[in-house]
Amino acid sequence: MIVKYTDIENIETNDKYMNELFREAFFFDIETTGFSRNYSNIISITALLMEDNRYKVYQLYCEYKIDEKEILKYFKELIRSKKYVITYNGNNFDIPFVTDKCKQNDINLDLNLFIKIDLYSDMKINRKKIDIINLKLKTVEEYFGIKRCDTITGQDVLVLYEAYRIEPKKEFSQLILQHNYEDVYNLPILFKEIYNLYDKIIVFSNLVVKLNYSDFLFKKNILSSNYHIISSLEKNYIHRAFNFDLNLDIYSQVLRIDIPFKFYKDQKIGEFYYLNNEDFHIVNYTIIEGIKKNLIPLKLNDKVYNDNILIILESILRSIF
Repeated sequence: MIVKYTDIENIETNDKYMNELFREAFFFDIETTGFSRNYSNIISITALLMEDNRYKVYQLYCEYKIDEKEILKYFKELIRSKKYVITYNGNNFDIPFVTDKCKQNDINLDLNLFIKIDLYSDMKINRKKIDIINLKLKTVEEYFGIKRCDTITGQDVLVLYEAYRIEPKKEFSQLILQHNYEDVYNLPILFKEIYNLYDKIIVFSNLVVKLNYSDFLFKKNILSSNYHIISSLEKNYIHRAFNFDLNLDIYSQVLRIDIPFKFYKDQKIGEFYYLNNEDFHIVNYTIIEGIKKNLIPLKLNDKVYNDNILIILESILRSIF
């Protein structure tokens, strides 16, 4: 087993929320001999995290198949105090792979118990906003201008690892570790770039709501919206009120808010969706000339008043969280 770590420069920004999250998180990625959790093995685990008030990248490398258990035990101790796990497509591969391998090795570690932030999921949500060929990690890095030093592919990793098992040359393991290093080292940069794609991020002490205007949907007389969130709440939360319903699911990290609205239609103004401000008490919002000021416009014909909807949603959230 090879264990190495590197002190890196501070990854924090002027964003207080993001800094606090990074300190309580670990970024990680794995290299494996295949996709099967039963028949494939871990080659390496790379994790970026704060330790002793410094950010470090740890790399754990299996020289031999029997090293896998020791590497998993080391990894468990490394992340024991963290709250968030941040990956790129880790919900589909890295997290279930490592969790299953821990079960096979009688190690009590379930990565699903951490609050999961998968940047691949965020890219899928925002893909229509940008012109990108695919959502592979290297393609996304290139789109955001993130440059790599390593030039090998995932397939090259397998070839190099097979060569290492036959003849354990240091240059083989170094190439693999460099590739895995950059997969993880770039994740904080990617995090910042991807989160800038959202139309609005609303931050509370135990909840972050990632919001796009396309999340709004008018269904009959209900303004329905589903938002991907980051929540440290320990259980699901439901709130019923006369003017809205709120449902927060901590497992899926999705927040749903349904707001009943009123509807008016005539030949003069066309279709008009609105809320009565007597139910919300909003101070500042966009009005429409010729319509009563206590009516908050949501939609007039084809025009959606996104800012008004955002103000209502933020008011609801702040009244609860």
